[in-house]
Amino acid sequence: MPYAFRYRLPEEFVAVREPATTESWSAVLAEIMPGAIPSELARAADSMRRSVPLFMESHDTLVDVALCMGAERVRGQDMLSYGLVMVSARPSDHDDRLLAAEGMYRAKERQLFAGEADLEELDFPLGKGLRGRQDTLLASKLPSGPGVMSASLRSVTLRTTSDAGADTQRIPMAVLQLIIPAPHDYCVYVTVSTPSVYLLDSYSERLAHIGRTFSFDPSTPEGAPPVKEASGFPRAAAAPAAPHGDGA
Repeated sequence: MPYAFRYRLPEEFVAVREPATTESWSAVLAEIMPGAIPSELARAADSMRRSVPLFMESHDTLVDVALCMGAERVRGQDMLSYGLVMVSARPSDHDDRLLAAEGMYRAKERQLFAGEADLEELDFPLGKGLRGRQDTLLASKLPSGPGVMSASLRSVTLRTTSDAGADTQRIPMAVLQLIIPAPHDYCVYVTVSTPSVYLLDSYSERLAHIGRTFSFDPSTPEGAPPVKEASGFPRAAAAPAAPHGDGA
């Protein structure tokens, strides 16, 4: 079962070539933060590498991982902007993309809003959905077909290590996800996670940008770029081909 799709990441994201290795994460962090202390980079790189499986399911095939880091202007102040994007493919037995998207929307609705009252209804030109206290859900109309977009605000506990030993840290986290059913056989999951919750609108626009550049290409030529190897992460057996990049 080949995975054939293309998309374009925002240019501020730097791809992690081998996300199963700490060395690849260290190289990306060194590119983004050239003046950082090497020992601190190594610790941060190892923490990021270990976080990837948290955003995947057991049958996912990891296609792409990239991150961005810098500063963005928020209410007249320069604030830290850090975001991680992961693209994965998951097998599915659907034949109708609209029905698949409808099923995903209902499943997400139950997951996000079970027991929550006073939901706000959303009606945008490119989709309709619901907004609760911490979560937003939108049935999206993309150039490539139907999709489901969600945004959740949560607090997560991270285990950190330093010269003083191990410790835990609780931080706010925004997780945005776009699910796009392929014409058949699989769905694509684009997940953006960021502790920069004050930049939720900015990262929502980045996710929407990826969705707008998505296309499924049933006539992928022989020799197209293969799925990136993801040694050490959950992935489907027998990795199929999945071209991606600027060919959207």
